[in-house]
Parts: sequence; C-alpha cells; structure tokens
Amino acid sequence: MRLLILGGTGFLSGTVAQVAHAAGHEVTVFTRGLRPVPPEYRQIVGNRADAAAFVATFAAHEFDAVIDCICYRADEARAAVAAFHGRTGHYVLISTDFVYGEERTLPIVEDETSTRALNEYGRQKVDCEEIVLGAWRERGFPATVLRPPHLMGAGGHLGTGSLAGRDPMLLDRLAGGHPVVLIDGGQLVIQPVVHRDVAAACLATIGKEATWGQAFNCAGPDVLTSHEYHRIVADLLGVPLRTVSIPSTAYVAAFPDRAPFAQHRCFDRSKLERATGYRPATTVRHAIYEMVDWLQANEAHRPYQPSPTEARIVALARNFEGELVRCLGGEERA
Repeated sequence: MRLLILGGTGFLSGTVAQVAHAAGHEVTVFTRGLRPVPPEYRQIVGNRADAAAFVATFAAHEFDAVIDCICYRADEARAAVAAFHGRTGHYVLISTDFVYGEERTLPIVEDETSTRALNEYGRQKVDCEEIVLGAWRERGFPATVLRPPHLMGAGGHLGTGSLAGRDPMLLDRLAGGHPVVLIDGGQLVIQPVVHRDVAAACLATIGKEATWGQAFNCAGPDVLTSHEYHRIVADLLGVPLRTVSIPSTAYVAAFPDRAPFAQHRCFDRSKLERATGYRPATTVRHAIYEMVDWLQANEAHRPYQPSPTEARIVALARNFEGELVRCLGGEERA
C-alpha cells in the first residue's frame, strides 16, 4: 500500500515508518526536513503550522492510508480533513490516553469513560479526535483514532510515575544508590506500550472498515505499578531500588498540568482486538531490557546531578514518614 506518515523521523513516527517499510509498504513521510530520512522513503517537506500550505501540498497526491503522528491542535485536525478527504482510503490519528478524565473505572473502556481531559495537551487531543470523528459522521471521512499510553522503546528514556518522569539520569541515579521519588509510593498502575507495537496496531487497523469513526485504546500487554517498573530497571542493573513517596494530591497541586501522570492508567484492549485482531507483542520487561541496552550502548543516559529542590523533597518525605511512624506508635500505646 501507499502509506503517508505525517512525521516519520520522530520517536514514534519514525518507528511507524520503519515497521511499515519492513512490511513491504511504499512509505512517504511528511517532515520539516530537519532530520535525515532513509533513502528508501519518499519525502515531502513542509510545515504543518501553515494550514493552507499543508492542504495545498497534498492536492495532487493520493494515498491508500495516512497515519498522522503529529496532530496536536484543532486547526491541524481540520487541515487534515481538508487535505485528505477523498484522497485517502483511511486516516489514522495517533492520540493519547491523556484524553481521559479523572472519573475512571479500571480497566478504562473507551466508550464508557469521560474524555474531560486533565491538562491542556489532553484537551487539545480531544478537540482533534472530535474533529476527525465528526468528519466521519458528517461526511464519511474514514477516520480511526488510536490512544496509546506511556510509550517505551529503544531511543527513549526510562521512568514513569515519579517526580522526574522520563529521567535521563535514572540509570546513574539507581547505580549510585540515590532514591527515586515516586508518586503515591509507586502504587499507581500503568500499562505501557512499545513504539513498534503501536506501529503494528496502525498497520492492523488500516483498511478495517469496522474501525472507521471509532477510538481505540492501544496499550501494551502488561499491567504493573510504577514501583514494579522501577524495580525491573534496578534488578537489571543489579542494584537495590531505593524510593521515597510523595502524595499525588501534593504533586497535582504543584504541577496541575501533569495531573494525568498521577492517575491509574490501565486499559481494556478488547475493542481493538475484536476490530482488527491486533494484540501487542512486547512485554514491559523486554522493553526495559532493550531500552537499557540502547541507553548504555549510545551513552544516552546522563550522570546523576541532584537538584537542591529534589534533595529537600527527599528529606521532607523521609522526615514525614519518620514522624508519622512515631505518631502512630504513640497512638497505639495510648
């Protein structure tokens, strides 16, 4: 098939292009021309921010499918509908689990969970989803939405559910015996997915009419806590995992735009499997092994450099826990 990847050189979009080409598809990528593109791809250079130019760029092109990895705003979604309606057999929008609101029952089911997103990034993705799915309802635009959660894979950084988030210093932090500051003690549930599995989901979706006008969770096979996630990394390095805990309420109060990171992120995958037959292949443990190998081989991890703020947070958290234990012990004796 003739596939257009909007993006094509980024962490996810580059992987989508690689997997599609390896599967025998004719790949065209749309980029700003800032990064090299493999010679086996066709390339269209342009700027997504200029909606009129974007639409004009594709006026003379037709593709069997378009996979949009770089649609973040409503105007970009409207331009995509204008550019590709009648010029592609299928349009796939890569969205995010950040579209989900705070009211959630686990596992999260797509059509039963609020999309009152908790931060601006999520709200903008909700707008994008509504535009392309609305175009399906109103004009028959063959659109599908995929919602991957925490992305993993070689080329990315490790870390989730912590004060640092994706942490370039995580390997050195753990190796040096320094604590990881985990939200709610690392008890938040996550369900990461590897970038190449998202790419496989895109290919499994293409051409399936049952997916048109629908949004799908696109999560990995494993559900675990963020503490378990970091334990796997520490075990691989052969070092103990040291942690301190901060309450999610304090984290969200200090960083309201990071509220989605302080939620349980566990998803029902059955809707996508029923529609496409797709099942993710890569376990979290295997993904972590690959990422550690890549980080070490490419010297992409950074030396641990504690910030004064982090040092204060660690001290406060430890003091609070000690005081709480003493207080509870006193209550028991009273």
